[in-house]
Amino acid sequence: MRKFIFILLLFISCNPPSTEPAETIKGKVVSVADGDTMTILTDSKERIKVRLYGIDAPEKGQDFSSKARTYLNDLCYGKTVKVDKKGIDQYDRFLGIVYLDELNLNQEMVKEGLAWYYNHYVEDPVLEELEKTARQQKLNIWSLKNPTPPYEYRKKQRSEKSDREARN
Repeated sequence: MRKFIFILLLFISCNPPSTEPAETIKGKVVSVADGDTMTILTDSKERIKVRLYGIDAPEKGQDFSSKARTYLNDLCYGKTVKVDKKGIDQYDRFLGIVYLDELNLNQEMVKEGLAWYYNHYVEDPVLEELEKTARQQKLNIWSLKNPTPPYEYRKKQRSEKSDREARN
């Protein structure tokens, strides 16, 4: 019996862990809130809000926000996408890599200069290279002299709100 357990443990340790994502969901895109957030409707009629993992698109009020939303909407609205779930964010949204057929939408948004590679929590050399190329080509957000990353814009908005509340 010990020999069997030893062989079983040896077999398990020799097999590499699966590279498959922890969870993959499919659904029809029923809304696109902005350049990095969408809602999908699964076959079981569950609505799931999805935040594109590893990227950060311009916020409402920033340059290219509308263009980023429109571009993502035109790509996927009404179509079935696959989401490789990477986690859940603080707003209870799925964080995921979104595919339309074989097209990685996260990469597409960065490639088009409509989103930043969000390297605060993600290390992705492909997204990093796509952003570098978009910058060099001065695509969309990179056509601006000093584009403000969305996380800095959000931080500034929160600070201004706190200042206004403190004055009242």
